[in-house]
Amino acid sequence: MPMHEEKRRIRHSPDDLYALVSDVKSYPDFVPFVAAMRVRENTENPDGTRSMKAEASVGYKFIRERFATQVELDPKNRVIDVSYLSGPFEALANHWRFHELSDGSTLIDFCVEYEFRNKVLKMLFEGARDRAAGMILDAFKQEADRRYETVGKPELDLAAETVETV
Repeated sequence: MPMHEEKRRIRHSPDDLYALVSDVKSYPDFVPFVAAMRVRENTENPDGTRSMKAEASVGYKFIRERFATQVELDPKNRVIDVSYLSGPFEALANHWRFHELSDGSTLIDFCVEYEFRNKVLKMLFEGARDRAAGMILDAFKQEADRRYETVGKPELDLAAETVETV
């Protein structure tokens, strides 16, 4: 399955960025292509994690689709995993990891994989996969800039940083 993976430093705290990505109900306000979002189930688990079933309505030009996902949120480790339940995809998964850097800023580790069932949709989106993922990350950064205080140094040597993986 085709995949887009990106690591990006953003000058906001990992807790703020985790909170922003966890706030799926607000996606229609700032995420490109998302027209509506509904949380069908929202369960607090005994271990402090949370599970959601969410339904998104998305649109691009003349295309309108709806799909459902299972969202697993782990605030302690700042991890969000999304898996496909139903809709126009053969498969869909995305993963967010928020790593705190030495200056308090965040290294986001983002990965999305998807495969459309419909051959026309597959052809339309195949060439735009990386651009669409970049637009989505840009939208989250812009919304974080609007909502949260900027932290960290303007420049940081990422090669010198040590990041724990979960």
